[in-house]
Amino acid sequence: MRLLHTADWHIGKRLYGVDRMAEAAAALDEVRDVAAREAVDAVLVAGDLLDRRLIDPACLGACLAALQALAEVAPVVAVTGNHDDPDLWEHLAPYLAPRGITVAGRVRGAARDAVVTVATAAGPLHVATLPWLETARLGLAAGAGRRRAHATYADDVAGILGLLADELRARRAAEGGPAVLLGHLLVDGAAAGGGERELTLGISYAVTAAAVPTDLDYLALGHVHRPQRLPRLQAPGRYAGSLLALDFSEDNHAKSVAIADVGADVTEVREVPLTAGRRLARIRGPLEDLPRLAAAHEGAYLFCEVELDRVALDLVREVRDLLPDALRVEPRYREQAAGGGAASGDAGEPRSLPEHYADWHGVLGRPLDPRQADAFAAALAAAEHPS
Repeated sequence: MRLLHTADWHIGKRLYGVDRMAEAAAALDEVRDVAAREAVDAVLVAGDLLDRRLIDPACLGACLAALQALAEVAPVVAVTGNHDDPDLWEHLAPYLAPRGITVAGRVRGAARDAVVTVATAAGPLHVATLPWLETARLGLAAGAGRRRAHATYADDVAGILGLLADELRARRAAEGGPAVLLGHLLVDGAAAGGGERELTLGISYAVTAAAVPTDLDYLALGHVHRPQRLPRLQAPGRYAGSLLALDFSEDNHAKSVAIADVGADVTEVREVPLTAGRRLARIRGPLEDLPRLAAAHEGAYLFCEVELDRVALDLVREVRDLLPDALRVEPRYREQAAGGGAASGDAGEPRSLPEHYADWHGVLGRPLDPRQADAFAAALAAAEHPS
C-alpha cells in the first residue's frame, strides 16, 4: 500500500503582513499532483490545516477545496493540530465523510473509536487518529488542578499511545492491512523549524521516544516544521514538515511530502520535494551591496541585515526601495559589532543611563546638548526618588 503523508499547511499564515494564499494554493495543487502521479492509496494529513482558530472563510474554503481534490485521488484521513479549532472540524466531519475525507478533531475516549479503518484500492488501512491534545482536554480526577495536567502530560499521552497501538495491532491481526499512527504531537529530540509556537514546543508538551510504538507500519506525525525522521526511533515514520517555509528560521529547509510504501515486511519511505512556495533567504551587507547579494536569491522573500556605521532613521524604506521583496530589515552596526566606539564603553564597566543616553546621541551624529542632558538627569532622579 502506498501512502502520502503531509502536514502543517497553515493556510492563511502571513509573513510580515504578506498574504501567501496564492502560494499555499499552488503548493496544495502540487501535493495533489504528487498524489495522482504516485498513484497513492491514501492521504494522511497530520494537523494544522489552518493557521488560526478564528476562521477566515477564504482560508477554510481553500482548505476544503484542497481536501476534496486529494480525496478525488484517494481516501483522506486528517487530524487537527494546535492551530486548528477542534470543534469546527468535529462539526464538519459528518459532511466530509461521504466525500472520502475522515477528520478527527478531538481525541476519542475509547481506542476503538479513535482508530478508523478505511477501505482503499489496496485493501483495508487502519489509522489511529491522535489530534493535538491540550492539557485542558485531559481527564482529571476529582479535585485535581490543571497544574497536575501539565506535570503529567507526557505520561497521559504515552498511555493514550499505548491504547491506540493495542487497537491497531488487534485490527491488523484480525483484518490484515497496514496499521498507521496519524498524530499531531511533539517527540522529544525533534529539531524545530522555527515557525512553531514556542509554547507548544516546550518539554511540557513533549513525549519521549520510548512512548511511541515502533512495531506499526508507519508513523505519520505533524507539528514540527522541519521535515525529518522521528528522533531516536528505529521505526518507519516522519515529520512531513510544513507546506511552505513559514518563518525566516526555515530559510534553509527544503519542503516536501513523504511517500510510504508499506510492504509485507518493511516500509520504505522517501521524500518528494515541493517547489511551489517562494523561498526565504537572508542576506547581509552594506546598503549599496544588497541588490548584488539579493541577485543570488531570485524570487525569494528576503531578510536583510544591513551593515551601518551610524543610525539610518528611514532604513526600512531605503531597503525596500531597492528590494521590494525585503520583508524584514534589521540594522547591524559595524562599530558596535567590533566592540569599539563611544557606545561600547570600557570593558567590564557598567554605564549609567545618562551615559547611554549621551552615547545614543553620539551614534546619531548629534552630540547631546548639555541643557537636554541636565533635563534628562533631573527627570531620571524624579522617577527614581518620587516625593
